[in-house]
Amino acid sequence: MRHLQPVRRSLVAALALVVSVAAVTASGLAGATTTGGTVTCETVSGSQISPSELFSCSDSQDSEATGGAGSIPNPVPFFSRTHTGAIYWSGPTMTQAAQTVIHVRTQLVKRKKTACSASSATPGSRELKVAGIVKSDTSGVVTVGGPVTATLCQSANGQFVLLEGTTFVIGG
Repeated sequence: MRHLQPVRRSLVAALALVVSVAAVTASGLAGATTTGGTVTCETVSGSQISPSELFSCSDSQDSEATGGAGSIPNPVPFFSRTHTGAIYWSGPTMTQAAQTVIHVRTQLVKRKKTACSASSATPGSRELKVAGIVKSDTSGVVTVGGPVTATLCQSANGQFVLLEGTTFVIGG
């Protein structure tokens, strides 16, 4: 029996090593980004009481997955404080709409003069900076873990549009 003790110790040590390697590998994969790409939208609109709409969207893989447009139905208003929501894409060949879940934080730029207030398209508007991360994606064209960025202009009546000359970037 005494001869088996070193063998048992070796087996326990080997098993502990295998479990440690598996745990490190699993935790590394859980935090990793998955490659998909970037979607950019040239038009974003909505209000404090209506869903957010994204138009003129294209992806870096030049696919039809987004259908060129998307909608964020809930929560309303989405671009206010910190929210998680799904963009439902209008892809033409899908039986079920693909979706990209994003988590964003929207901050009011607190300066008297901003790009929004100075713009001829949105005079007097407040500037909102949107920044966040892609949480999940079923379209296959957005990088999970990638950034979400935009600059929105919000008028006094609560309507908002994308700052002229900028894009809404998802996943890249």
